Amino acid sequence: MFAPDPLPEPLAAMLAQVRTWTSPDAHTALASDTAEVRAGWVAGLQQLADAVAAANLAAVAAFDAAGDGQTLHGAASTQAWIRGALRVTGAEASERVQIARASRGLLADPAAKVSDGSLTYDHLRAVERGVRHLPPAHHPAAVTVLTDLAQIGTVGDVRDAAKHLHYVTDPDGSLADSCQQFDRRRLTLAPLMDGMTALDGLLDAESAALLTAALAPFLVPADTGDTRTAAQRRADGLIQIVASAAAHRLLSTSGAERPHLHVIIDPRTPQLTEATPDHIPAILPPGRLPQTPGGPAFCHPAGVTRIACDAQITALLLGEHGVVTDLGRTRRLFSPHQRQLLALRDGGCRFPGCDRPPAHTDAHHLISWLIGGPTNITNALLLCRHHHRHVHENGWTLAPTDPQCGTNGPITVNGPNGQQLTSHPRAP
Repeated sequence: MFAPDPLPEPLAAMLAQVRTWTSPDAHTALASDTAEVRAGWVAGLQQLADAVAAANLAAVAAFDAAGDGQTLHGAASTQAWIRGALRVTGAEASERVQIARASRGLLADPAAKVSDGSLTYDHLRAVERGVRHLPPAHHPAAVTVLTDLAQIGTVGDVRDAAKHLHYVTDPDGSLADSCQQFDRRRLTLAPLMDGMTALDGLLDAESAALLTAALAPFLVPADTGDTRTAAQRRADGLIQIVASAAAHRLLSTSGAERPHLHVIIDPRTPQLTEATPDHIPAILPPGRLPQTPGGPAFCHPAGVTRIACDAQITALLLGEHGVVTDLGRTRRLFSPHQRQLLALRDGGCRFPGCDRPPAHTDAHHLISWLIGGPTNITNALLLCRHHHRHVHENGWTLAPTDPQCGTNGPITVNGPNGQQLTSHPRAP
């Protein structure tokens, strides 16, 4: 960092004063003061920061016009000097110089408004970025429009208005930009060492809006006990959308098969017919998931039992050395007609307080099919992905109030910490 010694006197005095405001005594004083005083500090310091940014803009403009970077240190340009002397990124240095140069001409009016407190520096930066891509003939009018808007609107408002101006003043250029953005779309799945997979990507504006709209219903907490973060709910929603598309045969085939998830279980697993639901995760081995970006991965036994609730089951008979010698029949545990009846009866997720629709649910066996539970309506109910995990992996249990009615009647929902809720079918 370039640190001239001494600093110009006005700056040295101001810097010393500002640094006293960050001392522990100053923090203690603010903590014991009133809300109005603290709010005044927050707003006042923002105004001070914008005034300093305006002064810095003027200083950079004068420094650049005089070529001081080249004179002092033989820098190739003002941008190069700022990048090296102030240790900022090349993009930040270029933007500072670009706005400073524009403040001597095109952006003179909004820059003055930053100095007198009418605009923030972020507004000025939004105006400069918004005008940058417009045809030069429209620059003066665009600066006027965006500056007027900046005085009453947010930085986001200025950005949106600039995009609109781009479409209006340069249809061909904005179309080229849109096509270029679409060409930059990508989605990558990167396996991590711990078995997780990182998602990274870019979406054009239309695709992002479509995905945002599709995920919006999942961002609402499922119930008062839903402690997931927004990011976790968004991840769960994305997987639920994919699962729904696969379950409803909305995806195209690959190799003559619909997209599906393989879970492979060791055939030497102990007999399941004598097990109770609570014992299943203890006697099942982990399921192997061969179709993952990093190669084979493993699914916890509790996850295997959850997946088996509403899936196609294929029996493979393996020989002595693990070679497939016979392929059993694949059958769907719940038929489309059964799913329709469950949708009519349950109306969506049966967990108390959850409003997820039927399309975003799994059909859950009250008595697991793995230990002989029947595949019928009285032994089934709909659960969304979030609450299905609650039942299989988070210690929640379900029990019919009347065993004769099964899930056609009320269900008692018991939580791991003693919670007890009741779920009723939703009458058509």
